[in-house]
Order: sequence, then structure tokens, then C-alpha cells
Amino acid sequence: MNTLGERIDWAMKEKELSRKQLANVLGISTMAVGDLINNKTQKPRNLLEIAEVLDVDANWLRTGEGNTNLVALIPENEIDDDNAISFDVLDVDASAGFGSSSDVVEVVSHIKFNTDQYYELFRGMNPDPIKIVSVKGDSMSPTFENFDLLFVDTSITYYDGDGIYIFTFDDHTFVKRIQKVGRTFNAISDNKHYGTWEIDGECTIHGKVKVHQSQKLNFLA
Repeated sequence: MNTLGERIDWAMKEKELSRKQLANVLGISTMAVGDLINNKTQKPRNLLEIAEVLDVDANWLRTGEGNTNLVALIPENEIDDDNAISFDVLDVDASAGFGSSSDVVEVVSHIKFNTDQYYELFRGMNPDPIKIVSVKGDSMSPTFENFDLLFVDTSITYYDGDGIYIFTFDDHTFVKRIQKVGRTFNAISDNKHYGTWEIDGECTIHGKVKVHQSQKLNFLA
């Protein structure tokens, strides 16, 4: 299953859902479902809702990577908006490989948690500055794998001690460990096949990674 459309089609068959039934649940037209299956729609804004309806993991549905199983969270449609915490999922390539330019940051979707659920899962972390981005590449493996979700504290726009940061350097956005050595700062990859390099020019820190989600939540601090 190499395409989003193939994965949606497979998941629909597993759920024994017709195009019309899926369209009715999502509140879209049957033609729109057809466009998804035929890969005419590459980046659906309702991807999380589609994954929820099909009982599959949203990361797997989007990328084909990882497990098909849905992460066991409270379904979004069962969460009262008055008792919910919502995170923006940003369309920015946080490269764990060779870097990728990102001139425009667009909110492409949201992940919503029941308030009690959030504070239980995230150990009371302040949700206000948290944004979510997806990692791309393997240079931070095994800590992060391709397409893992990173929960980033965007209030930390400065060096806040050794840790993993999202930052832009030389017009490319990276996710790397930043370590201060004397008067210099080094960008370090957890994958030993990648080298360490010095940040020897202007660097803009966008935030510090606090949590990442693959098949489970993994706390970094």
C-alpha cells in the first residue's frame, strides 16, 4: 500500500464501509471520497477524522509508516469542546536528515484531548505554547523515527540547556540536539551515521521538543 488512497481503500474494506457510508459519516460527498481513494486529494484536512472513522493510526494513514492500529485516545467526537485541549498540527518539515526549507507554516489539522486525559498523559505540562510537527528523516533514530509527531514548546526560543530543538539555520529547518561546548554550539544527530556540526552562524530556535509520539508517548524532560 504505497499511496494514501490505497490505505484508505484497504481500511474501508476492513471496516466494511462503502464510499457512500464513509461520505455520510465524514459529511462529504461520495465524489470527494472517490478523490481520496484515487489520490486526487493528497493532503486532506480531515485526515485525523478519517483515521478515527476507519480505526487506524493517522500517521500510518498519511505515510504508510508504523503500525495500522489507532492510538488509544478518547475519540475527538466524544470530547466536549468546553472540556478539551486542542493542539495545532503545523505543516512544517522538521528535518532529521539533511534539512528542508520551510517558508510558510500552515495549520493543517488539530489533535484534541480531553482535559483530564491531557494532564494525565502529559504530566501537567502547560499546553498553551505546545505545537505539533512531524519529523522527517532518520538522523535522530532511534530517538525519533520518520514521521513521528513532536510536541514542541514554542515559548522556548532560546538555548535552554542541552536538549532537542526545532531550529532554522542557513534557510533550513532541523530537529537536532543542541549542545554547548565552550563558546560554541553543536548540532548533534542521535543516529551515529550522521556527523556533528557546529552552528557557526545565525540560528533561529522555534521551540524545544518536550514529548514525541510514535506507538507510545516518550518523555524527554
